[in-house]
Order: sequence, then structure tokens, then C-alpha cells
Amino acid sequence: MTQTTARLPAGTRRPGVSATSRAGGDHPAPEAPEPPGSHPAGRPEPARPAAEVSAELTMAARLSAVLHDAQSSESVIAVLSGPVGSGLGGVLRRASGATGMPTAWLHVLPARADGSQRCLAHWAHEDGTGQQSTTAAASVAEVLDQLAEHLPPNSILVMDAFHALNPGSASALIVWSQAARQRGVRVLFGYHPALDGYGVGTLLNVPTGTHWLDLHGLRDEVVRTDLQALPGWSSPEVIDIAVAAVAGNASLLKHLRRALSAEAILDADTVATCQTIALEASSIRMVCDQGPDALALAGVVGLTSPEVDPHQGAELLGLPAAKSARLQRLLREVGMTPAHPLAAATAFEVLRHHMPVHIRRQACGHAHDLLAGLDADQGRLFALRATVGDPLTGALTLAQAAFDEAMADGEVTSAAEIAATLMTRTEDPAEVGWARAAQLRCWAISDWTQFANRAPWCDEPAVAAELPMLDASHWLAVEAPSVSKWLAFDQRTDNSEEAARLVLRAWMGSPAEADLSALDADLTESGIFSVSAPVASRLALAWLALADFDAANRWACVATFTAAEDESADCAMGHLVAAHAQLRMGEFARADEHAVNAINLFARFSAGNLGQLAELTRIHIALESGQPAGPVAPLPPGRTHPGLRAYRTYVAARADLEAGRADAAVRQFFECGRLLKRWGVLNPSLVNWAAHLVAIFRASGQVDFMRHIEDELVAGWKAWAAVEPAAAQRRSEVLGARSTEIHPDADDLDTELTLATLSPAELRVVELVVQGRSNRDAAKELFLSKRTVDTHLGNVYRKLGLGCREELVEIMHRLAPARGGRAVTCFG
Repeated sequence: MTQTTARLPAGTRRPGVSATSRAGGDHPAPEAPEPPGSHPAGRPEPARPAAEVSAELTMAARLSAVLHDAQSSESVIAVLSGPVGSGLGGVLRRASGATGMPTAWLHVLPARADGSQRCLAHWAHEDGTGQQSTTAAASVAEVLDQLAEHLPPNSILVMDAFHALNPGSASALIVWSQAARQRGVRVLFGYHPALDGYGVGTLLNVPTGTHWLDLHGLRDEVVRTDLQALPGWSSPEVIDIAVAAVAGNASLLKHLRRALSAEAILDADTVATCQTIALEASSIRMVCDQGPDALALAGVVGLTSPEVDPHQGAELLGLPAAKSARLQRLLREVGMTPAHPLAAATAFEVLRHHMPVHIRRQACGHAHDLLAGLDADQGRLFALRATVGDPLTGALTLAQAAFDEAMADGEVTSAAEIAATLMTRTEDPAEVGWARAAQLRCWAISDWTQFANRAPWCDEPAVAAELPMLDASHWLAVEAPSVSKWLAFDQRTDNSEEAARLVLRAWMGSPAEADLSALDADLTESGIFSVSAPVASRLALAWLALADFDAANRWACVATFTAAEDESADCAMGHLVAAHAQLRMGEFARADEHAVNAINLFARFSAGNLGQLAELTRIHIALESGQPAGPVAPLPPGRTHPGLRAYRTYVAARADLEAGRADAAVRQFFECGRLLKRWGVLNPSLVNWAAHLVAIFRASGQVDFMRHIEDELVAGWKAWAAVEPAAAQRRSEVLGARSTEIHPDADDLDTELTLATLSPAELRVVELVVQGRSNRDAAKELFLSKRTVDTHLGNVYRKLGLGCREELVEIMHRLAPARGGRAVTCFG
């Protein structure tokens, strides 16, 4: 035996701290107050729930009344019982402290293999000196013998973890307690039934006159009210997850609340992270201390819930009924089997990381037997095998069945996870090839960026054997141009393949309009809204390349209206084509709305290239409409579609030109032309890169450069006009004064008509009139009188032989290209 005595400062609180945490106690030592600002993120820890504090105070008052019972002929034995985490230790400290009686505390360590159990007791002297004494021995009986002489009548002995005693220690304590009562000593026990591994609770019924008081866990309403006081909740459903995770356990609530209070936004992922912290701080150790049976049962319940009753798992493990009931109760009380499925999944993940491999195998084996008997889905069975952590070589058949099942249910993410798990856990090249092909099939539906990053897998023989064709949207080729050969171009029975071929011909500058017009007429006759989104989006893109912007906009809108749920890519492409068509018609506001819709739809399946194309379209619209435009982001290296690179270069050149960086704009326009030529595009009407160069060189007086670029532009336009004369005529205004070289009859304007006879003052008035200003508004802007503006307009009408304002506006629009400007339909 060892005894020590120490003097504490006056007013020091008596020790009421359990030393049984290693034996499964749920009441750790009181923590010292944290200094201000020491809490995470500088935020104070929320106060304890008022209902929890009130319940503890009420119970402490009841217990104090029992200890002061003057009607009792002899001193009492009181048992405070409750679930794990119910604040039992705090109630015992408050009750004993409120009596003012001398108090001793008894603590034990876990029992050894030979049955011995070390014990420690400490108490405070009541002589006013503030001295405390401690005694320890190899058994409870020895400590109690030493303690008897230090406990006078009207004193209290507290054993706050009776469940931690082995049968020998518990029997010794019960016998001693009977004798102590005769001497006027009150005996107070704390007891958690769920932690009573030895079943010593039955001995508490031996003494006569024992008072039982029951604590209860926190009600869900109390927990919800407490958690709702925290800021940052993203939704009520997330609070439901947190309430289920607490499981009425005050200790879990304290740790969870502390973790949550350090977070700004409380969503499902944040709650899962904080639940993990709380479980590892207060619960997982208790389950591990209960031995392999508790871990195995927790594993089986976590793997089979909610399909299998926990009793079935306990029976399969061969647990006795009493032990099974106790362990199930323990798992509920410490939050390892919460009711909400998301909270239960998090609890199991925490448990899995602390579970030895041999127990994990045992739990997975039993869970597999239970679920197989219920015809569970193949995905669950595959997950059970993957949970063990062993290599999965040889599990291809099971993985394929689970994958097919997930895809049939529309669970694309789950299917991709099955393939990824097999790929990382097998050593068989054929299985790796199947897993990669399976992931590509999933990404072709849900994540085009991932597909583009892993597109080189398609060239691996093992993957190619499993991936003869991809049943995916053809727009995927824009994300990963090198895998066009793998796309299933014969998968549809409608006209989408014919329309796709017409798109390529129109964009590259081959003959297409005759066949496109015939197909358009046939589909229109059958009803445009009966046309599928893939067909409509392709028709729209083909007409856009042929400069029929009304037809392009019409079919693009059809694609957005008729798209099914699995045709999001075609719907997004419809919005994108509509944005470009309306941009070129000068409908900037509507064009921007379509571009925004396209961006949102492309983001659903991470279509990075197409999403960036839509972003560039918004910038292009802003530049054409004279609105502030955002920065032009650089493209990612590699795998970028050549059309996207060319368009990004063109938009960047326009932004440079708008910002006054003419030299940079010239370099970018030339680069755009080189990219289009490298791509093989012979259609010169897609973007106005050459026309802008002509305008820049004209404005800077570089006539030789201007004529050289203009001659090349006209030559290219003549070649295209020979192939598609109608399309060239619709778009030839971009050539300005030289458009008559392509279509001599297209401009019946009097060749003698010229603006040279107009004075600069008259030209300034004409510019404002063409913009739609009234004579009065024009006068205000030019700081002239209205009479002067009227005079200038009269002179203009006389010189040009015109009779009204409408004729002047029409003439000016037709003359705009010759003046180095742009016509109404030349945007883009």
C-alpha cells in the first residue's frame, strides 16, 4: 500500500474526478477553462443546452435529498444509473458537493488476466487545513480496509464506475458498503448498464434499502434546439443528420458542437467531418475497450443496416443473448448506430479505420452471408469484398455485375467508383483494362473533363478490347478530339448522323446547303417540334456555318425545347448556337441569356472545353455590344479542340483591339487565321479575323498590308462562293466595298453615290441620325442648335437626292462597309 498526503490551497475543490476512463467511464476529468480566444477560429464554445443542465441539477437535487434523508434509520446506498454519456459523473459531483459532508472517491483500473484489479481512493481532511490524502493497493478490499478508518459517520463514499469492477471487486465493495452503512457512511454508486461487461449490476440489488435513480439521454428536441443556435446551417436536413449523430449522448453533443462551432458553413460534408472528430474523441475508444465481439457486431450492423436486424448479426456471431443486448445498447448510446443513413455511414467509416483486419474480415464475411440470403444488390456485395482491404484480383465477375446493376439504376457515380476500386486493387491486366473502359463509359455520361484527361486509355489494347464503341453524345469529341473514332456514330435511328455530316461539310467549306435545305424541308413538313434535340442542334450548327442566322436560331431553339433528360449536351449546344446566331443578328441581350444557359448546362457534366467556349461567347457578345467584357482566360495545355483555340484567339484579339492594343490584336488575328488553316477550314465566314486586319491597316495608313490581306480575303471568298454562292451572298457584307467582286448584282446602289460631297459637320449629324437620335438629341450632343441640325440634314438630303430620314438610314447602312465600318448583319 502507498499513501501520500498533500496540502492544497484553501478553497480548492475536492477531487471528484473519475480515474476509470481506461475502464470505460464516460466522464473525463473536468477541463480547465480555456482562455479567451483559445477556441477554434476565435469563437467561444456554445453554452451547454439549458435542458441538459436543468436535468442534471434536478437529479443532483434529488440525490442530495436522498443523502440527507433524516427519516432513514440507517445510512443509505444510492445507485445513479443511466446511458453512456448522460452526465453521470457531473451529477455525482454536484450531489456530493451540495451535502457538505466529507467525501471519498474510489477508482479502479481494468482487471488483469489473473483477476486482480488495482484500486485507488482519495479524500480531503475536514480539519480546515485543505489537506488531501490518497491510498492505492493491488485490490479493492485492501483499499477499503485502509479507507474505513478515515471515513467518519455522516461521510460519503462515491464509486462512480461500478460497471468497471470485476465480480471479485464488486462483491468486496458490496460487503464493505453494508458494514459502512451501520457506521453512518452513505455510499453512492454510478452505473452504466451498457458498459457492464462482467454483469456485476445484479449485485447492486443485494443490499436492502437501496435507492435507484435513473438518468436519461438527451431528447432529440433538446439536441435540435441546441444545434440550431449555431450559425451557418445550409438546410434543415443537415440538422437532422447532426441530431441523429448525437444519439442523445451529451458527451457526443459537446464534442460535435465544439467542432461545428469552428466552421462557417455547416453542410452535410462538414457535419460528417465533425461527427468523425466527436466519435474519435468520446466513443470509438469505448467500443474498442469492449473487445473483439463489440467491434465485430458493430461492423456487421454497419455493413448490413438497414436491411438486416442487429439480432441476426449477433446470432451469426454466436453472442449470448444478454451480451448481445448489452452491446447493441452500447452501440446505440455512443452513437455508433445512428438512425439517419448518412450519419450511420460516417460512424461505420470511423469504426472501420480502428478495426483490426481480422475482425473486419470476420464482419464482412458474416455481412456477406446475411445480405446474400436477402438477394441484396451486387453493388453491396462488391463493396463488402472491397471493404476488407485485400487485393481484388479474381473479382471481375462480381465487379461487372455490380457495375451493370448500378448503370441500370442510373447510379453513374457508384458505377464509376466500383470500376475505380477494382482498377486500384487488382494485378490482372485484363481486369485493369475492363475497369478503365468502365470508368470511361461513366465519364462519357457524367464528367467530360475526366474523360478528356484519361482519353489516352482508349489506345491501350486491353481497354480497346472492352470499349468497341462509346454510347455517348458526339459533342464529347469537342472535349477529347482524339477519341472521335470510339464514339458510336451509328447508335441513333433518326437523322442525326446525316445532320452531323452536313455540319462538317458546312464548317469546312464543302458543298452542303442543297442537302441541308432538303433535310430542313422534310423535317419542317413533319413538324419541327417532333424533331429530336440531337438532330435540331446539328441543323442549327450547320445553318450557322452557312450564315443563315434565322434558320440557325430557329433550330437551336427547337433543340432547347425538345431535349430529353439524357440530352443535356444537345440542349446546351442549342443554347450556344442560338447565342451565336443572335449575336450575328445584333440581338445582344437575348444572345447573352442563351450563353448563360449553355454555361450552366455544360457545367452539369463538367464539359470544360464547351463551357469555356460559352464563356468566350459571352465576352464576344460584350465586345460587339460595347459593354464591359471580362478577361479572356488562357486555355489549358494539350487536348484543346482546334476550333476552340482559334475562337479564343479571335476573341482575345478583339479584346486587345477594344483596349487599344493594336499590335497585340494584329498578332492574335494572324494566329487565328493560321489555326483555322491548320484545322483545314475553307469557310471564310466563320469569324471576321481578316476583315478586322483590313480595317486596322486602313486606319493606320498601311495600305500595302491592307491590300495584301484584302486580296487574300477576296480570293478565299471567291473560292467559297463557287461552292456555296447563297451562303457567301448572305455574309459578303463583311468584304465591304469589294463585295461586288463576288456578287456584282448584289448591290444596286448608284456607283456614283458618294459621301465625299458631305462636310465633316454634316457627317457627324448623319452618324447620330443613323444611330436613331432625334434632331433635338443630336443637337444637344453636338452642342448645336436644333435649327443648325435641321439645316445640315436638309443639305444632306439635297446632295444625296433623298427624300426622308428612312432613306438616309438605309443608304448609310449600305455604304458602311465602303467607309471601313460594318453592316448591320456583320457582327462576329
